[in-house]
Amino acid sequence: MKDFIFKLPTKIIFGEGTSLNIKPVLDQYGIRKVMVVTDGGIASTQGFKDLIAGLDSQKVDYVLFTEAIADPPIEAVDEAKDILLESGADGVIAVGGGSSIDTSKAMCMLATNEGSVREYLFGGTKTVTNRPLPLIAIPTTAGSGSEVTAASVITDNQNNIKLSVTHEYLMPLVAIVDPLMHIGMPPMITASTGMDALTHAIEAYVSLNAEPISDMYAEKCIEMIGKNIRTAMFNPTNIEARSQMAIASILGAAAMVNAGLGAVHGISQAMGGIAHTPHGIGNSLLLPYVMEMNVPGNPAKFAKIAKLLGENIEGLSERDAAELSVKAVRKMAFDLRIPDSLKDLDIPVTPDMFDTIVDGTMGYRLLAVNPVKVRREDVYAILEKANH
Repeated sequence: MKDFIFKLPTKIIFGEGTSLNIKPVLDQYGIRKVMVVTDGGIASTQGFKDLIAGLDSQKVDYVLFTEAIADPPIEAVDEAKDILLESGADGVIAVGGGSSIDTSKAMCMLATNEGSVREYLFGGTKTVTNRPLPLIAIPTTAGSGSEVTAASVITDNQNNIKLSVTHEYLMPLVAIVDPLMHIGMPPMITASTGMDALTHAIEAYVSLNAEPISDMYAEKCIEMIGKNIRTAMFNPTNIEARSQMAIASILGAAAMVNAGLGAVHGISQAMGGIAHTPHGIGNSLLLPYVMEMNVPGNPAKFAKIAKLLGENIEGLSERDAAELSVKAVRKMAFDLRIPDSLKDLDIPVTPDMFDTIVDGTMGYRLLAVNPVKVRREDVYAILEKANH
């Protein structure tokens, strides 16, 4: 067995209503004044209003920042950092999906490390040296897993690409996972973020960096999503399904942090940079095509994925069972009403974008751990198939 290091330093507090009792966590880490970061949509929800009422009732000193935006661009993150420093807050509570949490990670990092977030992105001139301000993450989606990961994904609009700041210091100190905060999630957000979590688990499971502990997390994530994502979407007040999906998201993220990702995320991030495709939608659309390419790289694990997703593989050859995993993922995305063609996206991904997407994909830092070597022609072929 190969040597490995497994990391999951974030403290996870799970339970219904846990988002209403934050003061003991703030006290534990000596946070005297906190900035609460979210977006305008989450700020208008009852769950967020209840959270703020909880802070008020516990006499927490806080300031609100409700300007987080999807796919946070460099300029917005740098401005948010200035607002954080001016506020005098010595800690941050991030409430929302991956974008709000990623914005908060970058803000906290820049508060203690000089410069623009541009300088810390992959390929930049600076590395994170000082520990960021303490960050508590309260996810309202079950997908990005950003509440336990080491990356902050940022959009570089000048170069039409998404890149990340990645350092273990960016992992939140605490993730407060309250399934009641997920009930207001719109159906398509439930579906697309759930498919994002599934992509994390599958890519980590077949990664060349996979190891026994990451495999355990990935397998459980895949199984839980297979059993619960449809219920969570079509019966959104089912708190058990919401709870299962919230935990699955963490498991998939834990696997991803330690084993890495692959070609799906490489293509999806490049696609998001130029066409602003929502991350979960992009992953869901690309996943079966990348799986088809990757099956020869690890047919045994793809056969196990099929079984975990409820397919009957008894009596099948390993290769036939492996190919059932692709069918299972396509069936799930169809049931969830997620677009299956680049032409059907709100902003269609067109062939004139392919060269830029391929260039971005080939520069993706984790492409080397994909189970088969990815060539430029492979990425073109995937995009062409997805453009049906």
